[in-house]
Amino acid sequence: MKYIKIEPEVIVGLGEDTKINKSNHPPIVKDLHINLEDWLGDDLMENFPVFIITEYLKSSLETTRFSGYTIKDLKLTFDEYFESNYQLEKKVPTFYWMVINGAKGEDDFFIDQSQTLNISVEAFSFMKKFNLKNAVFEGDSVSNEVDKIFEMFEKREKKS
Repeated sequence: MKYIKIEPEVIVGLGEDTKINKSNHPPIVKDLHINLEDWLGDDLMENFPVFIITEYLKSSLETTRFSGYTIKDLKLTFDEYFESNYQLEKKVPTFYWMVINGAKGEDDFFIDQSQTLNISVEAFSFMKKFNLKNAVFEGDSVSNEVDKIFEMFEKREKKS
């Protein structure tokens, strides 16, 4: 199974109600509270050691057979500067906690030793229809795999 490494948009601010055990590496989160300072519009975000997804991505993932994750609720609050930081002209969606628990070679989503999210090429193809404009991608064993996939999607978009 080939994978694409993805470093999503970073959301700053684990809220004070997050229950986290920092004696392990990576830390283990029991309850997640995000204190949102801004949102750039991506459907997948990160705040080490957790991943956050929009309701749109959550509901779409529920129609697939991709493996290596579970979805949980989270508590969301808005930082005092959110209104002055937020620049998008759309409603802030409901967010969910995407717990990555997969294994390399077995699942579509897993976390590698460097604590980077890896998704199968198949899952990546699915994820391209979502807003990931602030994410950074890197191919696993083939350095230009991502470029090939982007080219494929660009060609499809030009045809339609």
